[in-house]
Amino acid sequence: MRDAKEPIPAAAVAFVRDGERGIEVYLSRRPDHFRYYPGAFVFPGGRADAEDLDLPMTASREVREEIGIQIDPGKLVPLRDINTAAHAGPVYHMLTFAYPVSTAFETRLNPDEVEEEVWAPAAEALNRFDLPYQVRAAVYTISQFEAVADLLRGLAGGSINEDYWI
Repeated sequence: MRDAKEPIPAAAVAFVRDGERGIEVYLSRRPDHFRYYPGAFVFPGGRADAEDLDLPMTASREVREEIGIQIDPGKLVPLRDINTAAHAGPVYHMLTFAYPVSTAFETRLNPDEVEEEVWAPAAEALNRFDLPYQVRAAVYTISQFEAVADLLRGLAGGSINEDYWI
């Protein structure tokens, strides 16, 4: 049983692809009735279930549940590994993965989880969308690279977890 003060394990997936204006990120908007971050744009993801063997499995399951995409857990690359802030709700140990997309990306949105979806250049997403801190920090990190291959090389040594100042 998890101690009430321990962060809750969770995972999210930052889908990335090369676009004409730099790396693009996939974001989905949370429904307005959600308790935490209503209407915010986020990466698909969520808390670990007891059946999940590890956080890549959590990420894969959450992506499937939210946007109907089956992903290869072997292509998940750790992007950010942080604990979320206590003032925003429960504290999560959030591992956000980057996942390169180079083929068709056809989603089947779960209307209970997602209001809308969008692909946007990472640098533009920072100014255009309401992004919770942990998503903003990840999108900022992604925006510092010119292409997906550069991002993946940058992550080869591990996730990038430095603080991001808004």
